Amino acid sequence: MFLSILVDWMIPDIPKDISEQIKKEKSVLVDFFLKEEHKKLKLIESFITCDKSKHESGTKGQRIRAASFSQFNQSQKGSTASFSSQHTEV
Repeated sequence: MFLSILVDWMIPDIPKDISEQIKKEKSVLVDFFLKEEHKKLKLIESFITCDKSKHESGTKGQRIRAASFSQFNQSQKGSTASFSSQHTEV
């Protein structure tokens, strides 16, 4: 039993070059997703600064209606897709 554990540990299931390629692909994916999240953050910050500048420039006394997140992600009438089943293409 000890020998089988030792052999399993010494002989990898995945060749070294393939495991290195998998690590590279994972790092590329992580970088891509981090860049996308950074872009989203910048977009949100630009909306906030734009909204603040509009508010300071003379919209006093007027009501500003905020759109809820669900308004942007509603499925069409008659669709059986729920909110949780919608996917983003990558």
